[in-house]
Amino acid sequence: MSRIYQRSEWLKQGWQDRALTDPLTGLPNIRALEDFLLDHPDAKVCCLRMDNLEFLSRHYGILMRVHCKRMITSSLQPLLQKDETLFQLPGSELVLVLLGQGTAERLQHMVDRLNSRKIFWNNTGLDIEFGASWGMVENGEKLHHTLGQLSWLAEQSCGAHNVLALTNSLEAASGQTTERVLMLARIKHALEAGQFHLYAQPIQKADGSGYYEILARMESEGEIITPDRFIPLIAQFNLSHRFDMCVMEKLLLWLRDHPATQAGARFSVNLMPLTLMQNEVATEICALFERYGVAPQAVVIEITEEQAFSNSGCSIHNIQQLRDYGFRIAIDDFGTGYANYERLRRLQADIIKIDGCFVKDICTDDMDAMIVQSICNLAKTKSLCVVAEYVETPAQREMLLRFGVDYLQGYLIGKPKPLEELRA
Repeated sequence: MSRIYQRSEWLKQGWQDRALTDPLTGLPNIRALEDFLLDHPDAKVCCLRMDNLEFLSRHYGILMRVHCKRMITSSLQPLLQKDETLFQLPGSELVLVLLGQGTAERLQHMVDRLNSRKIFWNNTGLDIEFGASWGMVENGEKLHHTLGQLSWLAEQSCGAHNVLALTNSLEAASGQTTERVLMLARIKHALEAGQFHLYAQPIQKADGSGYYEILARMESEGEIITPDRFIPLIAQFNLSHRFDMCVMEKLLLWLRDHPATQAGARFSVNLMPLTLMQNEVATEICALFERYGVAPQAVVIEITEEQAFSNSGCSIHNIQQLRDYGFRIAIDDFGTGYANYERLRRLQADIIKIDGCFVKDICTDDMDAMIVQSICNLAKTKSLCVVAEYVETPAQREMLLRFGVDYLQGYLIGKPKPLEELRA
């Protein structure tokens, strides 16, 4: 009987240990952190952030992220005192709990140590910048709220590599964190309630013919919110797929109710980077067009340079599947990131959109004019259609058309207006 009891207690302890440990990194988790702080109420909670880790994870996978966190733990272990430890957080952060005096100096030393060394994955050095923040969980304060504030501060510290203290920045961190949390809640509510409205901005040839780019506005609490306020949070909190499918389905509803009177593209729609990294998303989009009885030739799919030149097998497969189904692919904001002449030479797309940063000063900046003309010349050799963004003056319009740009987009051509105001 005694042996059965001992075995039962041993099994119970094993399950409790597993419940407090992250199975991938082997580090204690948030639940373990809560228990730790009950026993050490004066402990300093530090948030250690690995900037760029999220981006790298999309290319190298989750095992690379696990490897990085294990290497960081090994690097910092010799600097920890008795009972001090690291705890696992989802994403690009770890929690470090320090005891005793000199928290800021010790944490700064740790950050400097990490920034002075490279972590390697499959013999490739990873470009990761480290930042950190620290503070205490005050009486009555919820741990998750404090971690949210520390997370925001740690993100701010990455650029300068300076450790930030929550005690010195509480008002700013609280305000920024609260604003982001509230906006995230508004975004989720808008997705559930269908409170995203479609706007259309014209993209036209010299003769006035063309199509429209679909843009989204969010309605929340009586306010119409522009994309610059909600798109970054949608990307950060992995809501891209939900948002893109919401926009696509709203457009298809309109197209079904307003049948085309002639063939050709009527609209273009952006897909966010994380959406195209989802398995089977191309199949899902094709099925939506089948369901609503809309031809793929009616809609141009706009993707970023990052997606067009990605090494992600999933993104490449989805783009190719969409082209095979009949969609035309446009590369948005061309020239600002991954593009170069060699990549343009082997580009599998139909349209390139020259970013507005090369267009706005084209009449006064010879370098911008040369860049736009060279892109147009090379695009023509591949039979690519060229769209110029940010067209605001007649002089820009004339120069761009002279260079061989096919379509123009900008306030000179037309501002975005609600989709329901368009005629079929």
